[in-house]
Amino acid sequence: MMGERKNRKMGAGMLSVGEILLLNQLMYCPKEEDGKRTMDAYQGNTIGALLDSWRQKPFLDEAQCGFCMKGREWNRIVQLIAGNPELCDMRIQNVHWDEADGGGGGMSAVFTQSHFGEAIVVFRGTAAGEWRDDFLGGAATEETDGVSTIQQKNAWEWYGSLGLMEHFSQITVTGHSKGGNKAKYIALMEDSVSRCLSFDGQGFSDEFIKKYRERIRKRQQVIENHNMEYDYVNILLNDVGKDIYYQRFADEKRGFWENHCVNAFFWFGEENTCFLVRSGKREVKELQELNRFLNSCLRSLSEEKKVAAMELLGTIVENRLENKEKEHGSEKTKEEERDYLLHLLLHGENPDVLVYLLAYLLKYQQVEPGLADAIERIGKRFGVLSMQRFAKVIEGISNWQYSDILMRGAGILVEVAPEIFWDKLQKFLVDIYGIMISGKDLHRVAERMIEVIQMQSEIQILPGKGEDMDV
Repeated sequence: MMGERKNRKMGAGMLSVGEILLLNQLMYCPKEEDGKRTMDAYQGNTIGALLDSWRQKPFLDEAQCGFCMKGREWNRIVQLIAGNPELCDMRIQNVHWDEADGGGGGMSAVFTQSHFGEAIVVFRGTAAGEWRDDFLGGAATEETDGVSTIQQKNAWEWYGSLGLMEHFSQITVTGHSKGGNKAKYIALMEDSVSRCLSFDGQGFSDEFIKKYRERIRKRQQVIENHNMEYDYVNILLNDVGKDIYYQRFADEKRGFWENHCVNAFFWFGEENTCFLVRSGKREVKELQELNRFLNSCLRSLSEEKKVAAMELLGTIVENRLENKEKEHGSEKTKEEERDYLLHLLLHGENPDVLVYLLAYLLKYQQVEPGLADAIERIGKRFGVLSMQRFAKVIEGISNWQYSDILMRGAGILVEVAPEIFWDKLQKFLVDIYGIMISGKDLHRVAERMIEVIQMQSEIQILPGKGEDMDV
């Protein structure tokens, strides 16, 4: 079972990192129509009672249980937790859904065991209505302090309403993904928090770091960031606290996007044993490149443009995840995603922002050629053809010596080509590539790409602007 029992000697019954991780996994328990196997139905009871109901009716091995989990994996997790008396005896004291103003339905829970003297507050990852809030946290906000998001504030207010400090000598806050960010936020704001364990949680905006620099200096020693090597969320924005990296189980058997699933941390051995494998290095080089690019791009924007960019990116990610919930990998899904991105470029609320982001990407590749290499290496490692193709495209456009000639030629074409030309081009794309786009929209695409190429000359990439902000 997940070693680390020696950690319990550190304090009054402090659970180990592995045990805290299992509680985070429990937050993703699949819902059922009768509601009898969900945590809500067992509020006030023990974890053991919840697990007994699952063990009496195991999941089918191939059942899709959500968030990268199949039934056989959930059954194994259930057996693992059931074999830990300390976890089974913990009480599900409170289950909460964020339905306050601006809340997106995020879930959190409190697990307690009075004779240990420790309360564990766990925040689940992003709910369906929380994606926009995730991205708004990358810029200035409309909250009172100008840097917090409304869902961070909601989590803090709920934590304060629990009154845990009156009954427990140790309070641990933890969470995965967005939940990890909420946990870090509360650990910074609340002196009552003894420790914070974030699993692949994103960081904070430049504006947040500047606003709360002294508070971060005072409190970040209680924060531990437990990160997967190839996770793409823990790299976002500026992080605080101590970083610990782990190797991923079954690294070659699953795709890149599954690196962010909480069960990727678990290495299963024989006889129901389980362990975590520390990485001998920090953040992998490819992810460092992506992190520096994102930071550099955000810092090149005005406050207004940065907010608009965060809203746009949040919208794109939300749409992608909605598509992933449909028939996975179907041609229809791919077409819908392509059409949606095309619509954003041509008809979205902030097409100028998308043009700028594309121009910055191409200019950054010219100055920092390691970006396309990093994207391509990740794509090859995990078999993601779209990432490999994308890397080739941005590398090819950035390095092409005839891009100026192309821009001038395209400009002339946009101005003088008759309508029949765009209709013929539209028919060619449909017949050869199956791409459905009107002749009028093709004309707009050409105009946008000219804007992208022209804008590159106005962008200056400043060296050293991509590193995380130092507190």
